[in-house]
This record gives sequence, structure tokens and C-alpha cells, in this order.
Amino acid sequence: MKNPRNAVGETEQVGRPLSMKERAKKARHEAYVLAKERKKNDPRTIQFTEKMKERRREANAQAKIRRKNDPKQIALKEKLKKDRQQASKLAKEQRKAKAEATKKAERASKDARLKASIRA
Repeated sequence: MKNPRNAVGETEQVGRPLSMKERAKKARHEAYVLAKERKKNDPRTIQFTEKMKERRREANAQAKIRRKNDPKQIALKEKLKKDRQQASKLAKEQRKAKAEATKKAERASKDARLKASIRA
């Protein structure tokens, strides 16, 4: 738990001068922020990150090519493709059957109404 003086200092400005402890804390924080900013803008760091990005891109491209030419991956893709086609056919047949059943039910109800209206 923070002491009351620090809690008040963080929420609003106090009209008194900062203590040595508070000034040291503020100076450490400012030094940290400054070092962080310098590190972020350092040309060596920027060059290193760009080089790492390029290496990752190359590695990913090589892995993609490797996967593309791998017989296991090719077989897996073919199997997945056949599974998708089979599932699609099955879904299409189910939709057709459901539509036919609905159509038959509508025709039956229509015929029943027609017969009822003729008898009446």
C-alpha cells in the first residue's frame, strides 16, 4: 500500500516542494524514459531489427517452399480436399432432401385444402 503523500502526489499536484526521495524517483524515471527513447532510435537497434525481420521472411519463404514440395504435405492437402468435397456433396444432398420434404408437405397441405374446399 502506498503512503498518503505519494498517493496524493500521483493524483494531483501538491503546492509544496518535492522531497529528496521524490526528486530522486522523478530523476530515475526521466532517465529511464530517456534511455528507452535513445534505445528505440539507436541506428544499430533499428538495423538489427530490420535484419531479423528479413531473416524471418526468408525462413518463412523457405519453409513454405519445403512444405509445398513435401510428399506428406501434398498427401495431406489432397486428403483434406477430398474430405471437403465429400462434406460438400453430403450437405448438398441433405439440403435437397430437406427441400423435397418441405415441397411435398406444402403440396399435401395444398391438396388437403383443395379437397376440403371442393367438398364444402
